[in-house]
Amino acid sequence: MHRFIIVILLLSIIPPSQASLTDGVNGGSLFFSCVSDDECLLTPVATGEETITGSVQANPLSTETVALEFDMFPEQTELALLPDVLDELVIDLRVQGDVLGLYKPQIDVRIIIGSSVTNLESDESTTPNGNVEPYQWTNEPLNLDQGRLLWPDEPVRIRVTFTLDRPSTWEFHLREASYIDLDITWSDNIAAKNVDEPTSALQPKPTSLDEVHRGALVDIEDDCWSFSVQEHEILRILIQWEDVPLELQQSNGVHRLRTSNGLQVATPEVVTKSEDDTVLTTYRWRALDPGDYIFCLKGQTDRYQPYVWSGLYAVESSGPTDSSEFSGKVVYEANYFTFSTGIEIELEPHSGLILLPSIIALIFFMMDIRRKSTSNMTRFGVFLPICFVLLMSGVVSPLWAMADEVQDSDEWTFDQLLEERIQQLWDVSSPATPQATMIEHVGATWGVRDGEQLKLWLEIEEAYQREDGKWQLIVADFDEIRLDSLIFNQISEARQGSMTNGLDEHIVQFSIIATRALLLDLMMLEALLVVDEEPTSSIHHINTMMVDTSSFGSTTSPTWATRPVDIDDSKWKRLQSSIYPDRITVSLCDCALDLLDLQVTHSSQFNENDSPEFTALQQADGFIPYSAIVAITCIILGAIVIQRESRRRNAAKKLAESFVGQASIWNSFFTV
Repeated sequence: MHRFIIVILLLSIIPPSQASLTDGVNGGSLFFSCVSDDECLLTPVATGEETITGSVQANPLSTETVALEFDMFPEQTELALLPDVLDELVIDLRVQGDVLGLYKPQIDVRIIIGSSVTNLESDESTTPNGNVEPYQWTNEPLNLDQGRLLWPDEPVRIRVTFTLDRPSTWEFHLREASYIDLDITWSDNIAAKNVDEPTSALQPKPTSLDEVHRGALVDIEDDCWSFSVQEHEILRILIQWEDVPLELQQSNGVHRLRTSNGLQVATPEVVTKSEDDTVLTTYRWRALDPGDYIFCLKGQTDRYQPYVWSGLYAVESSGPTDSSEFSGKVVYEANYFTFSTGIEIELEPHSGLILLPSIIALIFFMMDIRRKSTSNMTRFGVFLPICFVLLMSGVVSPLWAMADEVQDSDEWTFDQLLEERIQQLWDVSSPATPQATMIEHVGATWGVRDGEQLKLWLEIEEAYQREDGKWQLIVADFDEIRLDSLIFNQISEARQGSMTNGLDEHIVQFSIIATRALLLDLMMLEALLVVDEEPTSSIHHINTMMVDTSSFGSTTSPTWATRPVDIDDSKWKRLQSSIYPDRITVSLCDCALDLLDLQVTHSSQFNENDSPEFTALQQADGFIPYSAIVAITCIILGAIVIQRESRRRNAAKKLAESFVGQASIWNSFFTV
């Protein structure tokens, strides 16, 4: 009875419309509210008691734990997408020791939002202080391992626990002093969208083909309509699917059209077009027999997506499913971010041409160094250091550079990276893949998740100098990446060379997801292939750890959710926002020949200052810069020293001969 009275009181304070994290006057903010010491809630407006208090008689040998639990009220009524991070959590807890005054014990906070459970801990400060600040967490990552979705009627609860080890009195300050703030970027009212629906597949709703039908496909339900079909050349049904998070999207494959007596009609031609996260599916049948038909949209478990559909008749002509609207091939076009000054260089691997001259020169120098010198200072102070530098720059450094150009066993080539990424996207785009797993893999940059190492071996074809003086690297064959071939080859291999009649849901979802993901991954890679100095080798390595960051793009198609650990998060976000295209349109046609089309409107915001320093990108090189130049210089200097020594010997020999004659022992000394 007491609980019932509390609920009635709160209902009189909180407007009925404020029944979700996104409807309240404060957006995603919930306030800690209590109507008594043991009746506490999370409410969208500040209400209830100013503080709740308690006293304990604890000591280090007999501690006491206090636990407070807050449930959201009213309960969640909308389907919401949880953010990656908790914007802010403030808990104003003040503990007064009976002897020494205010202090700050450690508190543990357990945030339960649907299936997401996040644990937070505070720092402990047991030293008494006259001015104790509230506990505060900002931009803390939420644990979304069990998914990003909060469904209607799922719990939203915060449990606060703290342990006291001395006689104390605690005060929990409420109203606007303690609150949680979540930035909910997407939510939808299922009940408001789930209208204009038939009851079941066995009882379709009568309608007209050309009528506009609005509704939502919720879970595994079937939405079916019955209508009459008149004589025609072409019958089309167009379905526009509202954008929802990726893990909620219903099947974009072929839905059923059957006759009134249950016979399935022939598989239609299907075009699926994804643009700005809105999916438009067009079905086309030719010359169906006039009569009564039933059209059904079939849902999937734990999926939800609103739709609008309508039918129309057309004559035989080029239309939205005609192959003439497709380019015929989808090729990644490099140099989206060109800021060239016109200075270009072609790069080659280290050839080792300096090795042979350096070795010959060293042998000659070693033979000459055995002869007696007229100047030990020249021999040991100049000639020996020249030989040592020649050995390092002309022999050891080139060998080091050539060894560095060899691909390590744990490095991927660029082609292998593409193969691994396309296989990964095929695996996770299956309808059977858990939601959290699909989002984690699709959103990861280059498919490399948090805590994984990216080790890449790149062959650079050429480089051009940018307006800021840096050099843009161009990977070999970057302009020859056929995205459509990669995608259709993967489908063929996964299906062991056999294609089903019509594109099923897995193929449709994979084709759209993979086209977008590969495009964005390649754009990010190209934007990072920038070095400060003019490159001297065509072989470069990337070796970096990837860590989590905020994903970019829409909530329905997250991307670039991991970043190299050596790139600052703020610089990564700046790069994300500057290169993300203004529009991406992916179209898939199940025609006589399966076709894929990609249209991109690139961002105009990107400039050369948006490229962050990427220290994980290193060229294969020796440990001595410009070693060939250094080696040639050493050979020339060594030759000069030998020539000078030879002249000194000849001069000394002539001088000795002029004094003692040619048969003297001194003459023999100078000829040694």
